[in-house]
Amino acid sequence: MGILGRISTLIKSNLNSAVDKMTDPGKEIDQLIVEMEDNQKKARGEVQATMALEKRHKQKVDALKKSAGEWEARAERAVQAGDDALAREALKRKLEVDAELHEAQGLLDEQAAYADQLTMALKALDVRVKEVKMRKETLKAQARAQKHRDQGTGPTDAFNRFDKLSTAVDVKEAEVMLDDELAKANHTDAKSLEVERKLEELGKNTELDDRLAALKEKMKK
Repeated sequence: MGILGRISTLIKSNLNSAVDKMTDPGKEIDQLIVEMEDNQKKARGEVQATMALEKRHKQKVDALKKSAGEWEARAERAVQAGDDALAREALKRKLEVDAELHEAQGLLDEQAAYADQLTMALKALDVRVKEVKMRKETLKAQARAQKHRDQGTGPTDAFNRFDKLSTAVDVKEAEVMLDDELAKANHTDAKSLEVERKLEELGKNTELDDRLAALKEKMKK
C-alpha cells in the first residue's frame, strides 16, 4: 500500500472500534500516534518529491512547447523560401515534438493531481493526529473501562458482587437464626442446655442427699 493509501486508512479508521480491539490500549494508542506521525513525515517527504517531479514535468512541457513553436516557425520560413521539402521535414519534426508534448502533458497532469491529493490527505492527517493526541487520555480511559467491563471488574460488577455477597450474608444469618430456633424447639440451644445441666446437677445432689439420709438412717439403726 502506497503512502496515500496508508494515510487514507488512518484518516478513515474508526478510533473507538480500533481501541476496542487493542489488547493493551495504553501502549497501542501511543504506538498509533507514533505511526501516524511517521506517516506524516513520510507524506511531507512524498509531497516535496512529488512537487519537485511536477516541476520537472512542467519544465519539460514548456521546453517541448517552445520546440514545437520553433519547428512551426521553421516550416513557415521554408514555405516562404519556396522549399516545400524542407517545410515538410520541419512539420514532420513538429509532429514528433507534439506527440512527445502530449505524453509529457499527460504525465504533468497526473503528477499535479497526485500532488493535490497527497497535499489534501496530509492536511487531513494533520487534523487527525491532533484529534487523536487531544483524545488520547480519553481514549485510554474508555479502553480501560471497556476492559474492566469485559473482564467483569468494573464498578457495576463490583456493586453486583457486593449485592451477591450481601445476599449471601443475609442467607447465612437467616440460616443461623433458623438453627437457633430449631435448637430452642429441640431444647438444644445454649440456654436450654444450661438449664438441663443445672437440673442434672440438682438431680445428682438430690440423689446424694437421699443416699446420705439413708446412710444416716442406717447408722442410727
